[in-house]
Amino acid sequence: MLTDNDMIKITNDSSDTAKGQFLHYHFDGNEWSQKWEEKLDLSKMAMMEQFQELETTRQQVLAGELSPVAFHAQKRLFDVKLLSAYTGIPKRHIKKHFKPEYFSQLDEKTLAKYAEIFKISIEEINNVEI
Repeated sequence: MLTDNDMIKITNDSSDTAKGQFLHYHFDGNEWSQKWEEKLDLSKMAMMEQFQELETTRQQVLAGELSPVAFHAQKRLFDVKLLSAYTGIPKRHIKKHFKPEYFSQLDEKTLAKYAEIFKISIEEINNVEI
């Protein structure tokens, strides 16, 4: 039995998916009401979060805190372990290459490995545009 203090919210499973909305029924103890609420698009939220993290990394590269290798790895969804597997460069070296002072000392051969994996030219490695 419902009392005046009980609040009930029912979501209609036959939502209007074309509009990306759900119809919610709400009982506040006295009467029923209904309203449309936006459906959360989890993939869009995840992409926005990834974009924000990438922008943070880009700002760190521009501030001299990280190297462009860290930016390009994140942009292409590589972690250190995966990047090591694809390039053949030991993980501990890749971690060093994420630091600007070590990145600036990389030879052409190592830069070429990164460029190949990131599908960019060696000249484009320093470009950290999204």
